[in-house]
Amino acid sequence: MFSCKSFRVLKKDNGDGFEVSISKKYFKLAVDRNKIKRRIKEIIRKNGYSDFLSNGFVFSVFRPFAELSYENANKEIQEAIEEIKKIS
Repeated sequence: MFSCKSFRVLKKDNGDGFEVSISKKYFKLAVDRNKIKRRIKEIIRKNGYSDFLSNGFVFSVFRPFAELSYENANKEIQEAIEEIKKIS
C-alpha cells in the first residue's frame, strides 16, 4: 500500500491487528529491533492511528529507518498513514 526507503506498510488480507516486522538481516541485535518497534508503536499511539491500523496492517522496517531521528520518523509515518487513508 505504501513504500519508501525506510519502511513499507502492507494490508493483510484476512487478518486484524497491527504488526511490526523487522528482519534480523538488517538489525542483528534484539535490543535494536525492540527499540524500533517501541518507537513505531509510540508514534502511532500518540497520533491516534491505532484504531485505523488495527484493521490488519503490517509495518515492515528497513535499515535506513534506524538512522532517522524521532521527529523525522514521526513525520514519515504520519505522511505514510495519511497517504494510506486516501487510498482506503
